[in-house]
Amino acid sequence: MVRIAHISDSHLGCSMFQLAERREDARKCFKKALDMATRQSPDIVVHTGDLFHDSLPQNDDLNFAIEALNEVRSKADLFVLQGNHDQPYGYRYRHSPLLGLETMGVFTSTGDRPYSVETREYDGKEVQIHLHSWSPTSHVERVLHDVRPEGDIRLFFAHDLSLDWKDLPVDFDYFGCGHKHTFKLDKEVCVGRPGSTCYVNWKTEKMGSKKMIVIDVDSSGCEFTEESLNDVREFKFVPPIDISEMSANQVENAIKARLDEISPKKRDPIVILEVNGVVDADTERRMKRTDILRYGENKLSPLFLHMESNWISQPSDQISFSEPLDVEKSVEEYMEATSDEKRQQILEKLPELLRGR
Repeated sequence: MVRIAHISDSHLGCSMFQLAERREDARKCFKKALDMATRQSPDIVVHTGDLFHDSLPQNDDLNFAIEALNEVRSKADLFVLQGNHDQPYGYRYRHSPLLGLETMGVFTSTGDRPYSVETREYDGKEVQIHLHSWSPTSHVERVLHDVRPEGDIRLFFAHDLSLDWKDLPVDFDYFGCGHKHTFKLDKEVCVGRPGSTCYVNWKTEKMGSKKMIVIDVDSSGCEFTEESLNDVREFKFVPPIDISEMSANQVENAIKARLDEISPKKRDPIVILEVNGVVDADTERRMKRTDILRYGENKLSPLFLHMESNWISQPSDQISFSEPLDVEKSVEEYMEATSDEKRQQILEKLPELLRGR
């Protein structure tokens, strides 16, 4: 039997909302995932790509990765794939940072090629490990179509498997991938995706979970163990608020009431509030967003409070234009109808702007 611990997408160097604290959080989450993996006493630890958030990582992130991965290498064979974020770009920088780490012997990867095959022996069984870094889906499809795996146990890891998992060839005992940042496991066809080790993009990750996948593989098939990968920072996703047909005061009261329902369990959480709906321009103009954010910050003491403004603003149905084809007059009538505070300034500049059309 061979035991594999599968993690992915650590994005060292990422800083959500440009917060320096999130760069440190990403490191802590990565180290936490590696510690969880080694506690399972695996034969193999596989990271399926996007170790770094950028192909030119800062030295502190690079050194942190080397130190953390060297600890794992002393306990298990370590494989790391090149993800799309690890790929070099432009003409000046042509090598992935992973290539340097592989040359140093920190882990095994695909080198300067997108695809490679490694063979190891565990518990008297020959294990063939197919590694496929980030590439177009067509290249992954071609490899899967052409390759004929050998060995007692056959494993295939790719940064992304965008194919229908049920269409994958039956020649392999386990398929592992990453890229999508959320957990998915199909035990029937033996395909797994752990999810990222930390929050990277809250919009695509808020509804998903993140787990380390441990796979025990032998001639009879796969057995799976899952362990949740929780971010070291608490994220509080406030249930979305629909402010359609509300006045500015009603909007403010509704958002404050929703914030009153939130009770963070840890210090310095990140709180994300989504506000949806359709409002008229006057309501939007009168909304006291700064006051709302200050209220939330005073009540919740977050590291960061983000209000995602998803609402649509529409002009009031009461506005009518005496000469719709006269742009200058229509702008003046609109600003007068909406009581815009900058009306005079804009009207003074408008003739100049229109002459430049």
